Amino acid sequence: MARLVSAIRCGIAAAGALALASRLPAQANPIDCSQAFSTVELSVCTRANLERKDVQLKQAMQAVARDAAEMPGGTFLPIWTDSLTGFFNTTTDPLKQFEAFKAARATACVYMNSLALQGTGFGIFVANCEIKLTDVLLEKLGN
Repeated sequence: MARLVSAIRCGIAAAGALALASRLPAQANPIDCSQAFSTVELSVCTRANLERKDVQLKQAMQAVARDAAEMPGGTFLPIWTDSLTGFFNTTTDPLKQFEAFKAARATACVYMNSLALQGTGFGIFVANCEIKLTDVLLEKLGN
C-alpha cells in the first residue's frame, strides 16, 4: 500500500508541474479500435493508442521543464523544484518524471482492474485505464 501511495504521489507531482505548462504539442488523434475483429487486434490497437499518448505526454513534460527554466525572476523554478524533490521525493528531470508517472499510472490501473473484478481482457482494461488517466492529465494541460 505504501508503494501505491508513493507512486500516486509521483503522479500527482507530475500533474501539478504539468498544469503550469503553456507550450504544448497538438493532441494526437487516437486510432479507432472499434473495428477490431479479435481480442488480439483490440489489444494491439489499444496499446498503439497508449504509445501515442505517451509520446504526447513526454513532450508535454519536457515543455514544463523548459517553461520552468525560462521563467523570469527565478520564482517558478525553485517552488517547482522544491515541491518535486522535497514533498514528492522525485526529480525535475522530465524523462524521470514521465517514467515515474507511467509506473504510478500502471499501478493504479492494475489496482482498479482488481477492484472491478475483471478476469478477462486484463491488458485491454489496463491500457484503456492508462489512456484515460493520461487524457485527464493532458486535458489539465489544455490539450
